Amino acid sequence: MRKITLIAASLTALFASTANAGDVQLVGFVPAVCEVTGLNTQLNDFGNLQGANTASDIVFGVECNDVDGANIEMISAEGGLESDDAEDQSMPYTATLAITGYTDLVLNAPGGMGTNGANVNQDYSAAGLLVGPSATLSFSTPGGASWSGGYSDTLTVQINAAN
Repeated sequence: MRKITLIAASLTALFASTANAGDVQLVGFVPAVCEVTGLNTQLNDFGNLQGANTASDIVFGVECNDVDGANIEMISAEGGLESDDAEDQSMPYTATLAITGYTDLVLNAPGGMGTNGANVNQDYSAAGLLVGPSATLSFSTPGGASWSGGYSDTLTVQINAAN
């Protein structure tokens, strides 16, 4: 009987001990991507600016994997097509950014005397930008340049994850 009591006491002590638990924390990440692709420095020629004209469309990619979406901004350095000869005198033009499923973003660079810079921006929801849709930039100008010579501007398309 004594052996059975000892065995029973030993088994009770064995099963009565406190259980220990451990935690494992699992982590991972997805790199942030919010970018314009395929829009490298390009020359896009309006041709003769005495009358209304258009320049070739440019097709490029946009992508953003931020759950809050993105903000896309178009920035004109000069606020119009600035004359190479008559500094600070520029002609108006319109740049339209079209991304399927979204409202067009339109920059009306006003031109005129002393115009330095123009910009426009718009918020875009996340779902459509996640798949990296194609974007198309198109350009038009009403023309009306009086002075001979070249006219130019630098247009920047910038995308930032929404805050």
